[in-house]
Amino acid sequence: MSEMLPPDPARLRVILAHLDKQMADHETIGIYLRLQRDAVQAAIAKAEMQREPRVVQAPQQGPRRMKLRPGTYMLEPKIRPDHPRPAYIHIGGCSAIERLASECTIRQAELALTQDAVEAQACPACRPDMALGIEVA
Repeated sequence: MSEMLPPDPARLRVILAHLDKQMADHETIGIYLRLQRDAVQAAIAKAEMQREPRVVQAPQQGPRRMKLRPGTYMLEPKIRPDHPRPAYIHIGGCSAIERLASECTIRQAELALTQDAVEAQACPACRPDMALGIEVA
C-alpha cells in the first residue's frame, strides 16, 4: 500500500486527516449502535421478566443463611388446593422457601397478603408484610 501513496508531505497529511475523520465517524456510529443494542437487550429482559414469572428451586438442606433481595418477592404456592398449609409470600432470597416458588411483583405480593381469596400468609422468617408496610392480622 505504501508504494501507492504520494511522495509529498502535504498530500500525505490530507490523506491522514481523511483517514482519521473516517475512523472517528465510524467509532461514533459503533458506540451509538452498541448503546442502542444494549437498550434493546434491557427492554427484552424487562419484558420477559414481566411476562413469565421465574421459577426458583427450593434451597438445599444444610446451613441456611438469608441473602434477602429487597424489592423482590416470591410466591410459594400451596402443595395442593385442599392442603392445610397455606401459600407463603417471601422476600427474594429467603432461606425458608421449601418448595418451588415463582417471582411476583410488589403489587402481586401485596394483593396476595391482603386478599382473602388468595389466603397467602407472610413468611415468619423474612417478614415481607413488614417490608411492604402491611399489617396482617
